[in-house]
Amino acid sequence: MAKVSSILTLLLNNNNMTREELKRLWFNLPHPTPKKEVRVIKVSKLGENHYECKKVRDDKAGYSTYSSSWKTFDEALEFARKLMKDTPEFSIIIN
Repeated sequence: MAKVSSILTLLLNNNNMTREELKRLWFNLPHPTPKKEVRVIKVSKLGENHYECKKVRDDKAGYSTYSSSWKTFDEALEFARKLMKDTPEFSIIIN
């Protein structure tokens, strides 16, 4: 973010562009899409009797996560399987 900020400052100081013109320019520049689409449901142990089931999606539509905590591994895995049943394009990773 600092790099973008310094570029904007440089453009403002040297090109006589207004802030609105810079915003318009920035939002009209092509932005690269994610290198690789990620759609996973990750089950991981966070501590003693503390497991997390986290659903992560990162693709051209954007980035989103959803997580829930469980007391046992079996509960977390069962929830991950339920999520996968609802969204079959996701895969389960056990960490």
